[in-house]
Amino acid sequence: MIRLITFDLDETLWGGTEVVLRAENEMINWVSDKVPNFSEQYRIHAADIRAETLVKRPRIHYDFNKIRVAVVEHILQKCGLQPGEASEIASAALCIFHGFRNELQLNQDAVAILRELQEHYLLASISNGTSEVHRSPLKNFFELSVYARNMGTRKPDPAMFQVVLSHTKTLPQQAIHVGDHPIEDLEVAKRVGMYTIQYFTGQYAHSPHADKVVDQLADVVLAVQAINESAVKNQS
Repeated sequence: MIRLITFDLDETLWGGTEVVLRAENEMINWVSDKVPNFSEQYRIHAADIRAETLVKRPRIHYDFNKIRVAVVEHILQKCGLQPGEASEIASAALCIFHGFRNELQLNQDAVAILRELQEHYLLASISNGTSEVHRSPLKNFFELSVYARNMGTRKPDPAMFQVVLSHTKTLPQQAIHVGDHPIEDLEVAKRVGMYTIQYFTGQYAHSPHADKVVDQLADVVLAVQAINESAVKNQS
């Protein structure tokens, strides 16, 4: 019998890409008010500096916050700022970014399905992103929210899922993971031993590791019910 359902956040319960792009643009504009040539330098060099940062500091690959600060700080120094001032502005820029990053665009069905599922199952979220559940309208639905930046690793590391199973005292075969990414959500959850539901948005291919596929988030409830019925039969 199913007792736990875990959810991906970005591009599943809420939009991710558009929100991140807006937050980044607002951050760039804020820094550019202080350092006029920052915007041009950022758009030219950010991607290369990010890649270079990950090569030099591979241990921060899981933490988008640290990566973002490192990139902004590096570009500010290219703009002529001293390291101390660059560090101070980069840290403040991250706060600006997060202010807009947490203006979340919830999937229109998110609250309804979580409210219904919460009546029967434990709920948890597992995310590589930096948006924060506790600052969203979904904050009261989850038993636990696991973030890559706090774990020191990121999906598809099975540890992201195993910590939730351990915390909730749930066996893998008693849990379902819902997400959109074929590898970071579905393949790893299946490898851990969980059931899986793919929320198919068209951004990624259908996953061979999905037990159920839904095109609308509202259909997750029926998919969970079907998996639960199958799990009960397998136990009998």
